[in-house]
Amino acid sequence: MNMADSTYNSISGLLLGLGIGTLPLIDGEALFGAALGAWLVTTTRVNFKAWQRMGSLLLSAGVGYLFTPVALPLVPSLTGGVTAFICALIVIPVSIKLMQWIDGAGIGEIIRHLRGRG
Repeated sequence: MNMADSTYNSISGLLLGLGIGTLPLIDGEALFGAALGAWLVTTTRVNFKAWQRMGSLLLSAGVGYLFTPVALPLVPSLTGGVTAFICALIVIPVSIKLMQWIDGAGIGEIIRHLRGRG
């Protein structure tokens, strides 16, 4: 065993011990696109407090990053970063509208709509 193998084994053992050796790979392009989209969403809100801005930024960026693999096959001509940017802009407002509709609708109306008779 040479010195490089020993060093590699020591570092990988340390990372596994800390719990970071098993983290999934992060797509930097998608993360950057989601962060830019989240920043745009957050800066357009005027009456947010600082903690609300940080929460909105984290929520939009996280949702944009998580929805990128779902949306990317639907628009294969876009890059991962652009798709993440669009997801960060669109998913939260659509989710809020859907929640408001569900709150105002009755269970029968929701079932009829899902069956296609609404």
